[in-house]
Amino acid sequence: RQMCIRDSMNVLDIASGTGDPAITIAGKLDTGTVTACDMTSEMLAVAAARAAKLSISNLRITAGNMIALPFPDSTFDAVSSRNGLMFPDDKTGCAREALRVLKPGGRAGWMVWGPIDANPTFLAVNAGLEKFFGEQFPPRLIRHNLGTPGLLADVITQAGFAKAEEIELKQERFIRRDDDYFRRAVSRTAPHRVGNLSETGWAALLDSVQNACANFREGDLYRIPIVARLGIGTAKF
Repeated sequence: RQMCIRDSMNVLDIASGTGDPAITIAGKLDTGTVTACDMTSEMLAVAAARAAKLSISNLRITAGNMIALPFPDSTFDAVSSRNGLMFPDDKTGCAREALRVLKPGGRAGWMVWGPIDANPTFLAVNAGLEKFFGEQFPPRLIRHNLGTPGLLADVITQAGFAKAEEIELKQERFIRRDDDYFRRAVSRTAPHRVGNLSETGWAALLDSVQNACANFREGDLYRIPIVARLGIGTAKF
């Protein structure tokens, strides 16, 4: 049930965005490399800057689409991907591409969001946005389209992996009121509405969002429930 990433491995992280979890993996390897791959060059530039700030030298940056990865067959010892497989139409094709670049016996792991009703802060953040702006912010249900148990394992199996596993991941994340968690959540949810906000406007907006999340607050902390699903595919030898 583990990805078993070890030193000396050559790891690919797909849909890395601004560097997660590629930077975390690279930071834990004394030897070996991690390649962060994403189709958005602006996000990859942020990932490169973060790695440089942390003095991480074993991170490689490559722009590419997960449906047509720019790597030869059997290049990587392991493949990871967090919160990316929900978005493409051809999920099986994307998983098949991961299998193509994976060495025989290697493992690939995808983490995706569970059902939206098991991750209620998504709806609470939208409610805070709606109250502040006076308009509707429909939830991005596409983020949860692999949340039903079994769907992720089906994709991995159909892609041709010799073995497919699927695990539910549940946790509570503890967030301080002054943490930037809510600001980042707002920026992801409504980037088109917050680009020109002043800091005063941001403060009022964050108050609205945090008030909408009051059910999750205990004292100075917010207890954020998180439910995700982890799918692991093992390539045949």
